[in-house]
Amino acid sequence: GTWTKPTDVTKVIIEVQGGGAGGARATGGTYTIGGSGGGYAKKFIDVSSVTQAVITVGAGGPGATGTGSGTNGGESSWVDTASGGSSTVTGVKGVSSYGNNIESPGGLGTLGDINIQGGNGGVAHNGGGDSHFGHGGVAPYGAASDNYATGYGGGGGGGDNIDGGAGTGGIIIVWEYK
Repeated sequence: GTWTKPTDVTKVIIEVQGGGAGGARATGGTYTIGGSGGGYAKKFIDVSSVTQAVITVGAGGPGATGTGSGTNGGESSWVDTASGGSSTVTGVKGVSSYGNNIESPGGLGTLGDINIQGGNGGVAHNGGGDSHFGHGGVAPYGAASDNYATGYGGGGGGGDNIDGGAGTGGIIIVWEYK
């Protein structure tokens, strides 16, 4: 989408949260790795010379429905460089892994004044990674609905004999100041 600067706004604070990854699925194995949480970045920007910014909100990754990894989350970003500004701020996506004792590393926040890494997806029946605005799903042996992430940017829990949980999408918040 596009953010268009109101005429009386001169500064913004943006918060960019990447999407969380879906969890892996195993059948009777130890590879039920949770998807990681997306990265978060927060930045104060003088938008006096900016007319617009392109914003992208990353989707949450679906969990695996067959043995293997879930789907990575999507990148979230704010880019005003083509419209008179000089800022690109990104919440890097969460990732999904499948393999014995391999954590899914959390996404990074980049080019913000504050950058926070998303939580790692756990290994061997552990849950998905948390994010700044969300929680990772648990890694149950029972109901698949328990391993879905909540909030924004959380990673889905892994599944053992059930589908991996879905990660949740990111969010971009723009605070406008006169």
